[in-house]
Amino acid sequence: MAKTLSIINSKSRHKSVLIGWREWVSFPDNGNFSIKAKVDTGARTSAVHATHIREMEKNDEKWVKFRLYQSGKYLFVEAPIIEYRRITNSFGVSEQRPVINIKIKLGKNSWKTEITLARRSGMTYPMLIGRNSLKNNYLVHPHQSYLIGTPKNEK
Repeated sequence: MAKTLSIINSKSRHKSVLIGWREWVSFPDNGNFSIKAKVDTGARTSAVHATHIREMEKNDEKWVKFRLYQSGKYLFVEAPIIEYRRITNSFGVSEQRPVINIKIKLGKNSWKTEITLARRSGMTYPMLIGRNSLKNNYLVHPHQSYLIGTPKNEK
């Protein structure tokens, strides 16, 4: 179970949730599909490994359809493209990626956040949670993992 810590800042008193350097992330608007994620405060933007990426027009807007994968399960997602952003990947190579705004769930909390669609097939974790997605509500324990717990569909 996640621990809550009281943090005092100059504006107000708020509680932050302690999470591990890797956690399960769910997509509550998409059947609570869950994937393993690495929490990376050095990365500004979150990224998810997406395959079968297909851009399309829908209601005169640019949309993207893509597939997520975890533990033998697939999820197809459609979302409007907010913008394209130039991201420097872990190998130091700059690439342009589509950015979507999607609801994620970490423990008991869920919120919409920006995520880039990336090819992370060579990476251990299909999702990277960047610092902008943490919204100052989380503290990351660098030596512990899965402090929030395991989703019901992965037990």
